[in-house]
Amino acid sequence: MNDNRRVRLLTGLIFALVVLNIGLLSWLWLRPDHSERRRSRIGTGAFLADTLQFSPEQRQQLRSFQKLYFDQMKARQQSIRQSRRAYFRLLDSSFTESQRRELAVAFHRQAVETDLLTLAHFDRVAGICTPEQRRLLNKLLSELPGRAFRTPGAGGRNRAFRPGRGTTP
Repeated sequence: MNDNRRVRLLTGLIFALVVLNIGLLSWLWLRPDHSERRRSRIGTGAFLADTLQFSPEQRQQLRSFQKLYFDQMKARQQSIRQSRRAYFRLLDSSFTESQRRELAVAFHRQAVETDLLTLAHFDRVAGICTPEQRRLLNKLLSELPGRAFRTPGAGGRNRAFRPGRGTTP
C-alpha cells in the first residue's frame, strides 16, 4: 500500500510538472515577442529619436527623411533581389569566368548604391542634430556595422549600444 501511495504521488507530481511545463512553453510562444517590439521601435525611428532625444520638430524631419529613404530602398528592392539570385547562381559551373565577373560586379554595384543611399540618409539626419546629438549619432553609427553582425560576448550576452555607457562587456 505504501508503494501504491508513492506511485500515485509521483504520478500526480509528474502530471503537475508536465502541465506547468506546457503552460510555460505556451506562454513563451504566444506572448507578444519582446524583440518584435524592439524591431518596431527601430523601424519607426523611435529608437534613433529617443536615443538622440530629438525635439518634436526634429522627429518630424526624421520621419520625412525616413519616408524618402524607405521609398528609395523599396524602389530598388526587386532589382537587388534579382541581382542577388543571379549572384548566387554563380555557383553553377556552367558560367564562364567573364559571366561570373559581370554578374558579381553588377551585384556589388547595387550594394554600393544601396550603401550610398544609406550614408546620404544618415548625412541628412546628422544635419538636423545639435553638436551633442551629432557626437552621439557618430558613436551610434560607428558601432552599427558591428551591431548588424554581433556575436555573443562575455557571459553569452550580446554587445549592444547603450547611450552614455558605450557597449556592455
